[in-house]
Amino acid sequence: MIAPFILLLSLLGIMLNLGLAGLVIQPDWAAALLLASILAQRSNWVWVLPAFWVHDLALHWSSLVCFPVVALIPFFLAKADERLGPGRPQRVLLMFVGLFPLLWFGWSFLQWLLTMMACTFAWYFIARPNVKPA
Repeated sequence: MIAPFILLLSLLGIMLNLGLAGLVIQPDWAAALLLASILAQRSNWVWVLPAFWVHDLALHWSSLVCFPVVALIPFFLAKADERLGPGRPQRVLLMFVGLFPLLWFGWSFLQWLLTMMACTFAWYFIARPNVKPA
């Protein structure tokens, strides 16, 4: 059960973002972890989407920042996997699309880039148990 661990880490990430917002440049820890868990296994949307909604409310005071875009990712991921097969390029593109609203709503490019890197790193470690050896 990786879900409780990811949810606790994303709650810690929200607290870090709220507590250290003006002091250091940091990624959006919660968005990176939650998006990485959807990209690693799209069936995680059941518990990730409510957590992403709480993330948007806590950090942006609105549920319309990243949540509407991230809510569409499992649908597009299922369609892409059906047509192209499970692969990395469509997941990287959907990671870019899922985090793009952060740039639109005033995050700096460096924070957005750090969030992309944190998401890639978390995605690798979350997806690793699902990979079957050849």
